Amino acid sequence: DDAFSVVKLDDGTVRVGIHIAAPGLGIRPDDAIDKIARSRMSTVYMPGDKITMLPDDVVQAFTLAEGSSCPALSLYAVLNSEDWSVVSTTTRAELVPIKSNLRLNDLDPIVTEEALETGSGEYPHKDELGLLWKWALQLEAGRMKKREAFGLKPEQANRVDFNFYVDDDVVSIVRRKRGAPLDKIVAELMIFANSTWGKLLHDSGVPGIYRSQGPGAGGWNAKIQVRMVTHAAPHQGLGVDQYAWSTSPLRRYTDLVNQWQILAAAEHGVTAPLVAPFKPRDATLFAIVSSFDAAYAAYNDFQQNMERYCCLRWLGQEQAKHVDAVVLKDEIVRLVEVPLVVRLAGMQSVARGAQVKLDVVRWDEIDLTLEARLLEVAAAAPGVEIEEEEEEEGDTGEAAVAEVVEAEGVVAVVTTEDGSEVPAGAGTE
Repeated sequence: DDAFSVVKLDDGTVRVGIHIAAPGLGIRPDDAIDKIARSRMSTVYMPGDKITMLPDDVVQAFTLAEGSSCPALSLYAVLNSEDWSVVSTTTRAELVPIKSNLRLNDLDPIVTEEALETGSGEYPHKDELGLLWKWALQLEAGRMKKREAFGLKPEQANRVDFNFYVDDDVVSIVRRKRGAPLDKIVAELMIFANSTWGKLLHDSGVPGIYRSQGPGAGGWNAKIQVRMVTHAAPHQGLGVDQYAWSTSPLRRYTDLVNQWQILAAAEHGVTAPLVAPFKPRDATLFAIVSSFDAAYAAYNDFQQNMERYCCLRWLGQEQAKHVDAVVLKDEIVRLVEVPLVVRLAGMQSVARGAQVKLDVVRWDEIDLTLEARLLEVAAAAPGVEIEEEEEEEGDTGEAAVAEVVEAEGVVAVVTTEDGSEVPAGAGTE
């Protein structure tokens, strides 16, 4: 879906381009392809497979593939290289030449935080990635400051993802800690794009589909809730004034809708409300929000069930009899090696974060249940990091990372107009 470019300008500033695949240039509201996308609402991911929102040939026509000049919606930010503040932004549709694609999983071991800070090591497009890293840190710091202004604590950086692979019916589950430098670069620039384009829509008087996060009903101690709305509103969890999903138009229908609206705003300016596909208070836009909410929730439930099924399959493959787990709270534990959460009814009171050993009694791959007994309790969980319970629900910067690397992450290289090569972003289709 996305790519980045970096160019040092003659006046000492740096221009960063965020280039998003532009199916909105070829698909129009209510055409045959749009009807397919609207019926599916999102790509559905499951271990070892996915069902795409758009037909495969359409995805291939618009994906930012190596060696191709691809239609893109580009957001250019000119940065002051002394403090990495944003001097100006520009949005335009254009053809973007993609020089190469580099996989995040291949780069993660060598593009470390230490390597970026000290300039050590050798890896592709080292200088440009170093510049993107500096800007990403500045963007993150700004978001954390705004989170604190909203009364929230800083985001955690200790969560662990699990990648699922299925090969010849053999399930592999690999731990991957979030917060790797490339993850952070991708996440921060995606958040910046979604926030900046959300502001563009608002300033142009063009409605869009926003993610809003703020206190729900119930007073000062109410949980933070995420809502989909058609007007700009703060996203407290991310620490931005507005957040319009816009960076995944190949796999999320809200992003395709927003891309149509952004294209109208970028091309027509003050007259955009007259020509944008969806007008203010458009009943169709409200219907899309409602349908997307329902579909996305159902797809998330399906994905979680499939991941739980694969965890149980993994137990069978490993012929696991005794497994280590860590206490999340009360009677809830999570296995250490796979993300399987189990309730041990009647378990003795054990401190949160303590490591325990379980005796696996039985599991059922149909009803997705696991029965186990507590064997012993260790003093602590060495090497196992536990997420603190957040006061808010929903989006975080880490969630933005997860969205981008949900499919296999790719780093691309864009060739600029002057022929120089610059590194570019993470594609997920």
